[in-house]
Amino acid sequence: MTTQDLNERKQKILNAIVKDYQSSAEPVGSRHLSKNYLPDLSPATIRNEMADLEEEGYITQPHTSAGRIPTDRGYRFYVDHLMKAIRPSQREAELVKNTYNSPGDSPDYVLHQTAKLLSHALDYTAIVVNHGARHRVFSSGATALLHQPEFRNLTQMEKILSLLEEEEMLAELIEEYSQDEDTITVHIGSENKCKEVKECSIVTASYEIDNEPVGGISIIGPTRMYYSKATSLVAYVAKELSIILSGKY
Repeated sequence: MTTQDLNERKQKILNAIVKDYQSSAEPVGSRHLSKNYLPDLSPATIRNEMADLEEEGYITQPHTSAGRIPTDRGYRFYVDHLMKAIRPSQREAELVKNTYNSPGDSPDYVLHQTAKLLSHALDYTAIVVNHGARHRVFSSGATALLHQPEFRNLTQMEKILSLLEEEEMLAELIEEYSQDEDTITVHIGSENKCKEVKECSIVTASYEIDNEPVGGISIIGPTRMYYSKATSLVAYVAKELSIILSGKY
């Protein structure tokens, strides 16, 4: 999928739909887009472009609404081509620094605190896995997803909680997602292999000890997650964690 797949106008409309839906969790209409994001385009023009975006699989219409929401394909285009890279805020950087300011902490304690840090900062579920001879899994924020309207459906939430209880399966998933140590990976909805998280997105990075990958950090959230914030913070924490752990071995 390349930027040539969508013209500039369609890209602007898709970008606006994603941004609005991320914050509101409500389907987005053409009049709202024209008024709040794209004043140079009329609602009628936006409607025509949205019809094309829907036909091409980037957005869809929930059955109860006149508005549209992004599909997994739409989010993938956004992450690959439209998302702006950001740096962690000063508050987030301070939070990371304070988490790692006790040199006497054991490695396992540091990994557990890392999961708590990410869950607290992003309000998603966080997983940290050590890929040793025996996988060690540290998780935090198992119920954080209940803060998201998508997961107030208890059936969906039960699927995710059941995966969190299967530590070996979870560890294998995170290990696979963190194999490329130089890249933040983003798996969106149906791209995930586990059926329990087909309606979630997972952002993953590897962490190292003395330049050797030893584990992975992941956050699990809704497909409408704030990808720019999630990817930047996961990458930053993975880098800082690698520095801290390299000094403990």
